[in-house]
Amino acid sequence: MSSDPTLFTSTEKAGDQTRMALILAGIRLFGAKGYEATSTREIASAANANIASIAYHFGGKEGLRLACAQMVGRRIHGVVGPVLASIDPGDDPAKAQAAFELVIMGVADFLLGQAEARDIASFMVREMGVPGTVFDTVYAEFILPVHRKLCLLLGLATGQDPESDLIRLGAFSIAGQVIYFRIGHAVVARRMEWEIAGPAEIARIKTIVLGNIRAFVATNRKSLP
Repeated sequence: MSSDPTLFTSTEKAGDQTRMALILAGIRLFGAKGYEATSTREIASAANANIASIAYHFGGKEGLRLACAQMVGRRIHGVVGPVLASIDPGDDPAKAQAAFELVIMGVADFLLGQAEARDIASFMVREMGVPGTVFDTVYAEFILPVHRKLCLLLGLATGQDPESDLIRLGAFSIAGQVIYFRIGHAVVARRMEWEIAGPAEIARIKTIVLGNIRAFVATNRKSLP
């Protein structure tokens, strides 16, 4: 993520720009190095800000960490939220499966195609392994509601209980594939002998993930009585 001032509109105040620059720098550095290993001096330097501005805007490093988590949650929710809100499959399993696929493909486009997603994914992976306020916030505000909606769709598509272990773990495993391709992009690119993961390469990844979704649904579809 960049703290490039061109990301901000002319109507935003300097203080707002500084606050956002600190959040973007925090997401990048916390994701790359971890919270404990990242100093406030490093964050301020990366954001081209005074170190005192962290305390001014966030009350300290922990407050910045929470603001970073909230920003990440809002950014990802901005990708999947509108799609999930617009979906109404009724009682149609085929529509539910199509909707589930649409959401996962949208997440893939974002995580694999947007430069900012590297920092977001790294931040999420680190923070989701550390119980505490940030974990609780991201889980409650983003992961739980989105995962429940995905489970509802996958449950309807298969005819299974949306809250069963099968469907809850299935939704995690499918979403986890996309996250791995983002986190492990360097490994994947080297093994596949790709110079870059451009649109053609991303399309190939999406085809594999889509096939895995359809295989999961076909394998676990409940037979009609």
